Amino acid sequence: MLQPGSSIHNFNVRIGSTQVFDISHDYDFHHFTNEVAKIGAINGDLTPELVNGLLDYQTWSLSNRMLIADVSRLTEHDVPQSIQIQGTNAGCQGVNLLVLVISEQELTFDHLTGEILEYATA
Repeated sequence: MLQPGSSIHNFNVRIGSTQVFDISHDYDFHHFTNEVAKIGAINGDLTPELVNGLLDYQTWSLSNRMLIADVSRLTEHDVPQSIQIQGTNAGCQGVNLLVLVISEQELTFDHLTGEILEYATA
């Protein structure tokens, strides 16, 4: 997340030796909506937080900008890999970045005893 008015040029995310985007680009609202659409497609666009219309251009550009890169299809599961975020601060002010790395994991447990029966990374 970036402060209002901030801009990142030549943005890309690298997992291990693989880049998320084919070319580094100036991340704008169009790229943001494309990444949100990928995330929404995972569960048939039924996530209300993503499709309720609260994520519009004005809100995105005037509040804390979110830069999203869906890396779920790039990574090899159960193989540790480095994460690199690349870009150039194009604003005249410093930038504080809040980076959230979200990993999906599955587990099966017994509701009565609370015992974990099976655990796996997705």
